[in-house]
Amino acid sequence: MEFKEVIEVSGVILGSIGGGAAIIFGFSSWLGKVWANRLMVEEKAKFSRDLESLKSELVRENESHKIKLKKSEFIFEKEFKAVSELTVLIKGILPPFRHQEMDWGEACDEIAQNFASIHKVIDNFLSLHGPVLGQDVKVLLSEAGVLATHHQFDVTDIDDVPGDANKAADELYKKLLESEKILLAKVHGQAIT
Repeated sequence: MEFKEVIEVSGVILGSIGGGAAIIFGFSSWLGKVWANRLMVEEKAKFSRDLESLKSELVRENESHKIKLKKSEFIFEKEFKAVSELTVLIKGILPPFRHQEMDWGEACDEIAQNFASIHKVIDNFLSLHGPVLGQDVKVLLSEAGVLATHHQFDVTDIDDVPGDANKAADELYKKLLESEKILLAKVHGQAIT
């Protein structure tokens, strides 16, 4: 073979290889697009499923939060009512200012003279509001009720209140005030600032 023939044959071979390469390149490009589209569709579907799952979870959490908020509002209303009524109860137990020289000892004498009715008022309050009162408040109010019950028979003469009854009246009143303080702190602690 002559040189010219070798070049012609080489050109034909190279042309065949180049055309095949172009066909292979075109086919691989098309196949790449098909796979890319298929992968993109799968990823898009996966992201859509994940997004819907997140939306559903957010809706569930939102509904759960709404229920908790309603319960919290309900409890807050009951606690507010309880502390308001306890304040009225305490004010009702405190005797009016009768004369300019009236001191706390005289006020405690009058409280002691009303132990029987005070006991009933405290028991009614506990019966009505017990479910929303904390254990510490229930204990204080129960102790105040026990003081009134225990000492209600000590006062036989309204002009002569024994020292034990007077001291019990002072202690009872302090327990009521402490109960009110705890309840007020609880109610105020729930306020959004």
